[in-house]
Amino acid sequence: MVRKSMALLIGLLIAFSLVITPAPALAADKLKIAFVYVAPIGDLGWTWAHDQGRLYVEEKLGDRVETAYIENVPEGPEAERVIRDFAQKGYQLIFTTSFGFMDPTIAVASEFPNTWFVHISGYKTAPNVSTVFGRMEQARYLSGLAAGAATKSNIIGYVAAFPIPEVIRGINAFTLGVREVNPDAEVRVVWTNTWFGPQQEKEAAEALLAEGADVIAQHQDTTEPQKAAADAGKVSIGYDSDMAKFVGDTVLTSPIWNWGPKYVQIAEAVMAGTYQSEAYYGGMDDGIVDLAPLSPRVSAETAKLIEERAALIRANKWDVFCGPVKGANGKLIVAEGKCLTDPELLSMDYWVEGVKGDGAKEAPEGLGEPSPKAMGKAAAAAKPIKAAWVYVGPVGDMGWSYAHDQGRQYVAAELPYLETAFSEAVAEGADAERIIRDYAQKGYDIIFATSFGYMDSVIAVAADYPNTRFEHCTGYKTADNVAIYDGRGYEPWYLAGITAGHMTKKNILGYVAPYPIPEVVRNLNAFARGARSVNPAVEVRPVWIFNWFDPAKEREAALALLDAGADVIARESDSPEPDKAAEEAGVYAVGYNTIKPEIAPKAVLTGPIWNWGVYYKQTIEALQQGTWKTHAYWGHMADGILDLAPFGAMVPQKVQDEVNAAKARIISGELHPFTGPIKDNTGKERVKAGETMTDEQLLSFDWLVEGVVGEIPK
Repeated sequence: MVRKSMALLIGLLIAFSLVITPAPALAADKLKIAFVYVAPIGDLGWTWAHDQGRLYVEEKLGDRVETAYIENVPEGPEAERVIRDFAQKGYQLIFTTSFGFMDPTIAVASEFPNTWFVHISGYKTAPNVSTVFGRMEQARYLSGLAAGAATKSNIIGYVAAFPIPEVIRGINAFTLGVREVNPDAEVRVVWTNTWFGPQQEKEAAEALLAEGADVIAQHQDTTEPQKAAADAGKVSIGYDSDMAKFVGDTVLTSPIWNWGPKYVQIAEAVMAGTYQSEAYYGGMDDGIVDLAPLSPRVSAETAKLIEERAALIRANKWDVFCGPVKGANGKLIVAEGKCLTDPELLSMDYWVEGVKGDGAKEAPEGLGEPSPKAMGKAAAAAKPIKAAWVYVGPVGDMGWSYAHDQGRQYVAAELPYLETAFSEAVAEGADAERIIRDYAQKGYDIIFATSFGYMDSVIAVAADYPNTRFEHCTGYKTADNVAIYDGRGYEPWYLAGITAGHMTKKNILGYVAPYPIPEVVRNLNAFARGARSVNPAVEVRPVWIFNWFDPAKEREAALALLDAGADVIARESDSPEPDKAAEEAGVYAVGYNTIKPEIAPKAVLTGPIWNWGVYYKQTIEALQQGTWKTHAYWGHMADGILDLAPFGAMVPQKVQDEVNAAKARIISGELHPFTGPIKDNTGKERVKAGETMTDEQLLSFDWLVEGVVGEIPK
C-alpha cells in the first residue's frame, strides 16, 4: 500500500540497482514467518490478498514453515513494536505489508541482523531488508478496456485513496484503457484520503453514481464501492482481489495481486541460505500482478481485446505508457515511438487526457525514451502475413535446415502478425516446384526456398504468381517478385581455419564438401586460407559427396579422411555425422550451420553458424510495411546473419584471443580473407598483393587456393 510522497517513490527505482550482501544463512530446520498487516484480513482487498499469500506459503511449504500474523496494525510506533516483538520471538522472516511500515522495518532490522525483513511497496533496503512491489498499472489498463466498453453514460467514477504517484499512475493507466475503446468517456476521481475506510469509500461511490457514473472503479481496500454500484444497478471494477467472488458478476473484473509465489520464492531461498536483499518490481510477466477472470457481462469482443493486450504485456512487447499519450491539458506527454521510463512512472503527478479531478499537477510534455515496446500494439494490429519455408533436409538435421527453421521460429515469435508454415525434406527438382506452387496457390504472401537447387523451380512458379513474393537462398536468378539472399560464409570459415590451423598436429585437415559449386569452393578456400595464415605447413584435403544431407555418406567421407591422416575434420554438409566420427577417433572437428554443445563436445572446436532470423525479420517487416523490393542480399558477419560458434573447452585461450581479434578485423572491414597475394594450388598467382577479389569473382569461384589438395570435380 504505498504511500506517501513522490520523492520517496523515486527512491524505489534507485534501490533497484543495489547489489547487497546476504545475511547469514538460516540454521533452523523450520522457518518461522510473520506477516504484519495494516488492515483486517476481512477487508477483502489489500490485506486479504496478502493473507492469501501467507496461506499459499503454508500450502506449498507445509511443515517446513510456521506462520503468524497480526492485523489492524497502525503505521508508526505501534508497527515498530509489533515488528520488534516478532523478531524477539525468533521469527526469521518478517513481511511488513504497508508503505508506512518502512521506517519501523529498517529500525528493527538494524537490531536483528540475522533476521530477514521484506517490506512491501517501500524503497529502503539493508543487508537483511528487501522491498517488493509490482507494476499494477498494467492490470489497471486492462480493466479500463472492460470499463470503457461497458459505460453507456460515458461517465466512470473512480474512488481513490491518496493523490500520490502510485494511485495517479493507476488512474491514468485505467483511463488509457477506457479511452482506447471509448474516446468519449471520462473518468471522474473522488479522493477519500484513507486506505481502509468502508464508510468513506461507500459515500464516495454513491456521490459518483449520483453524478451519472454507471461504472465504479477504485483504489481502496474494501468492496464497499463495488457494493454501492451493485445496489444502484450499475457495474464496477474491483481491486486487490477478485471482488466478484464477494459482490457478484456486476464486478466486471479486478486488477489483483498474487503475492503467494513471490513469498514462497523468498522463503525457499532463505531456507536454502541463498537469499540476497533485493528491490523487486515485478509485472504481469512475473505473475505478481494480474487481471481477475472477466464477468459474463463483458462481451466476447472486449474479452478478446483484453487477452490480446495482456499477451503483449506479458511478452514484454508493449507497455501501457507507450506513446502517443496526451495530458488532460492537451500536451503530448509521450510521443509515438517512445515509452515512459521507470523514474517517470514512479514520479507521475499529472492526469492524462480523459481524467477529471483535482490533486494532480499540469501534465508535462516531451517525456519518455525510444523503446521497441512502443511499436508493439501497432505490430499486433498489423495486416496478417503468411510466410512459408521450403527445406531440402529435415528440420532435425542439426544443420542447414535446422538453422533455417530456428530463424523461422524466431521471426514467428517476434512478429505477432505472422503466420508460418514449412515443408521439410523436399527434393530439388519437380517435387520442389510442386511444393512451392502449392504454397502460392494457398495464398501465402512470401515463400522462402532455402536450397540452391530450388532456383529454377522458384523462377517458374514466380512467373505464374506475380503478386506473391519469393526469396531464394544461395541462388543468383531474380525477378520483380523474386529476391535472393545468402551470407558471406567465407568470413567465419576463415576464422574456423585459423582455429584448425592451430589445433592440428599432423598438419592435415579434412573437409567434407557437398557439391563443387562456387559457394562450397569459396568456403573451402577460405578455410584453407585461414589455416595457412597461422600454419603454412597445413594442407586441406576435401572429399566431395555430391549431397547436402546424407548422414551415411558424410560419415564415410569423414572416415576416409581419418584414414588419410587428418586430425581435424571440417564439414560443409548438413548433418553432424562427421563431428561424431571425429570424436570417436579422438580427433577434432569443425561443425557448420548450427552447433549443439551436446553433440561431439570433445571434438568440436567451433564452426560457422547462421542466424537467419535476423534476415527473415527485416524481410517480413519490409513486406508488411509495403517497402519490399527485389534484391540480391549477401550479408556479412557485421550484419549478424552469421557468426562463429563458441569455442570448445579444448581450444586454448591464446588461440581464442587470436581468432577473436581476426573476427573483429573482419567485422570492421580491415581484414578480407581474399586479399592477395593468393596463389592457386598449382602455384600460379591468381590475386596480386594488395588486391582483393571482387564480389563477381567470389561468386564464380572455380579454382582451389594453395594448400588445398586435389581438383574440383567436373
